[in-house]
Amino acid sequence: MNRNWLGLSKVAMTLTAVFAINANASDSVTFDALPLITEDCGASVCTDRRTIDVANISQFLADAQGKAQAATSSSNKSNTTKKKNGKGLAVGQNNNETQVVFLNFEQSSPVFEAVAYNGLETFVSHQYTQQERDEIQRRIAADYEGFDIEFTQTRPESGEYSTLNFECQNDGQPCIDFSSGILFGRAQSIDIGNVIRDDVAFVDANLWEVFAQFDPTGLYLSYFSGIEIVDGDVEAALSEAIINQASNTGAHELGHNLGLRHHDSFGAPGTGLPTTGTPSNDAFYPVFDGPRNGEEAILHTMASGASVGSGLTDSTARDRFFSERSVIKLASNQRGRLVNEGNLSDGKRKIKLHNVVAPNTILEGENAGGKLDINEAIIIGRIDQNDEVDSYRFTAKAGDFVSAEFNGFDIAIGEPVIGAVQLFKVENDGSLSLVAQNFQNFEGFDALLVDAPIETSGDYVLQVSAPNILSFGIGADGNPILFPLEETGNGTFRTGDYRLSIYSVTGKSGKGPSHVPGA
Repeated sequence: MNRNWLGLSKVAMTLTAVFAINANASDSVTFDALPLITEDCGASVCTDRRTIDVANISQFLADAQGKAQAATSSSNKSNTTKKKNGKGLAVGQNNNETQVVFLNFEQSSPVFEAVAYNGLETFVSHQYTQQERDEIQRRIAADYEGFDIEFTQTRPESGEYSTLNFECQNDGQPCIDFSSGILFGRAQSIDIGNVIRDDVAFVDANLWEVFAQFDPTGLYLSYFSGIEIVDGDVEAALSEAIINQASNTGAHELGHNLGLRHHDSFGAPGTGLPTTGTPSNDAFYPVFDGPRNGEEAILHTMASGASVGSGLTDSTARDRFFSERSVIKLASNQRGRLVNEGNLSDGKRKIKLHNVVAPNTILEGENAGGKLDINEAIIIGRIDQNDEVDSYRFTAKAGDFVSAEFNGFDIAIGEPVIGAVQLFKVENDGSLSLVAQNFQNFEGFDALLVDAPIETSGDYVLQVSAPNILSFGIGADGNPILFPLEETGNGTFRTGDYRLSIYSVTGKSGKGPSHVPGA
C-alpha cells in the first residue's frame, strides 16, 4: 500500500511535544489526549445536557425542535409505504419487509484531512481489501443474527435500503481532531420503530491510518488500539484495528438507525448503571438512587464514552455484542405490540405487559446461554394540556425490576414534548407511594427510569407528565440547575406526543436477572 511515511526523528519529536513523553515511555500516555465524540445521533438529540448554560438553553431548545420536526416529517413520509409480507423490523409502521443494509466501502477521495500532530494534515485513505470487507460484513451480520436484516456489498437496484458508508462524512469537517475529539461515525437519527427504511450512517476507521502513516514502527498504533505488533508486521495490526473498529462502529451506528440509544448498552436488566462510574448518578434528574452493578456494560455494542466511559481500545480490542436491553428494543420492533393511550391512562384499567421472545446475543457474562423473562408494553400517547397526568396501571412481582423509557423530545414522535415518568406502588387503601422517578436522562431531556426494584408484589402505576421545568446539570452549590419552560417562552414543550416503553424482568435480588433472551 502506498503511504507517505514520515521520518522517525520527526515522529519522536512531535509525539514528545504532544503527549509530553518519549518513545521509551509510552506507558505514560493517557487516553484523555484523544477523547471520543459521542454526539453521533444525527437529527436526534444525544448531547450531554449539562454542557448547556442558561444563556444558550433557549436556542438549544429551538434548534432541537427544528431537528425533531424535520425527523418527524421524514418518518411520516416513510410511514406511507404500504404493508408488505414478512416479519420485518417495523411492526406497526406499515412495512414488514426485510431491512436491507448496503455496506459501501468505496472511498470518494484517495486522501483525507485530519487535525493531528502538526495541525491540519493530509493522509492516504484506507482502501478496504475484499478480505477486510467480507470480515466486517460477517461480524456486523453476526451481531444482528436472528433479526430480519439482510446485508450486502452490492448496491440494490430497487427498493428501500439503509446504507453504511465507510468513510468520514462530517459535513466537510475532519472526523479526526486530536485537539477536540475523534468521531468514529454518525447515524442519520435514532429511528424508534425503524420507520425510516432508507436512512444513512457513516463509519470512519482512518484514525489507525493516521497512526500507521505517522509512525511506521507501529508504536502508537499498538498503544492506542491495544493490538500487539507481531514480528514487526504493522500492516497486519493496522488491518486488525480497522476491521475491529469498523465492525463495532458499523453495528453501533446501524443500531441508532434502528432505534437504539447509548443507554441500551447498560448491563443486564436489574443491574442498574455501569460499575465504571459513567454516567454519574447526578447526571440524571432527579439524582439516580438505584443499583449500580452493571459490570458488563463496557462489552456492549451501544456503549459510548458518555454511557459507560468507553475509550479507543474498546472499539478495537474486543468484538462487542448487543446487550439484553438492545435486544428488547430490536425484538419489539419485530414483534412488539403498540397500544394506544385510549382509556388506559386513567390508572384504573390495567395494562398487560406481553412476553418478549428474542434471539440470544450475549457472547459472555453471567447471562450468556440462558433465557430472560421479559414483559413489555409500548404505549403511544399524548399530553393535551398543561398539568395533565397520564397513569398506566400494571402488576409486578417482588424481585422484579421495572424500567421505562419516555420518547417525546430527544426522539420526537410527533409534536415534541418534554416529559417525566414516576413509578408508584398502589397501597391497600388505594393511595400511591413513590418508588422511583426520572425527569431527564444523562444525555438529553427524555425521561429514563432504570431498573426500579420491586420489593412488594401487587399493582403499580406509572405516571407520565410534562412539568414546567427541565434541568441541565448540578450547580456549584450542589443543587440542580432548573430552567422554567413557560416563563421563558418554551411552554409549547409541555404538550405533545410521546411513546412510552415499560418492561419488567424477573431477577435475583441484588444480583440481576438469572436469564437472558432466548428463542
